[in-house]
Amino acid sequence: MKKLIKILIDVLPLLLSVIGCIYVLCGGKQLVKIPSDTNFHFSLITVNALFGGFLYTNYSLLIGLLDNDIVEKIKSTNIIHKRNIHILKGIIYSTFSVVSGLCFVLIPPSDSKIQSIMSCFMGNVEITFMAFVILYFTLSLREMKILIDSVHYSKNAKSEEEIQSLKAKIKGNHKNAK
Repeated sequence: MKKLIKILIDVLPLLLSVIGCIYVLCGGKQLVKIPSDTNFHFSLITVNALFGGFLYTNYSLLIGLLDNDIVEKIKSTNIIHKRNIHILKGIIYSTFSVVSGLCFVLIPPSDSKIQSIMSCFMGNVEITFMAFVILYFTLSLREMKILIDSVHYSKNAKSEEEIQSLKAKIKGNHKNAK
C-alpha cells in the first residue's frame, strides 16, 4: 500500500495535468489563465530552469557532504536517500515543465482540434509541474538545512544557560572596563 501511495505521489503532477486538461476541454473554466505569448513561456522556462539549477546545486552540496564524519554514520539510513529523491524529482519535474514550455514556443499554433488539445495539455503540464518543482525545491531546502545543522553540530556546543552566563560575564567585564 505504501509503495502504491509513493507511485501515486510521483505521478500526481501528470494526473493533475490530465484532469485539468479534460476539465477545460469539457467546458470547465481554466483555473490558471496562460497567455499564448511566447515571451511569457520563455519567462516560465527561465524560472523553471533556475529552480532546476538551484536543485542541482543543492544536489552537488549533498554530494560534497558525503565526506563528513556524521554523514558517514548516516549512510546506512535512508536520510541521504530521502533528500536525494526530493532533489531529483524536482529536477525531473523542472525538465518536464521546460519541455512543455518549449513546445508552446517551438510548435506553431494552428486551428486543429489536436493542436488545441495538445496546447491545453502542455499548458497544464507547464504550470502543474512548475508548482511541484517549487514544492520539491522548498522540501529539499528544508531537509538540507536539517542535514547541515546536524553536520555542523558541535559536541562542545554550549547550552542556552551557558551562553546566557557568558553574555552576562562579557557585559560585566565591559562595564568594569569603562
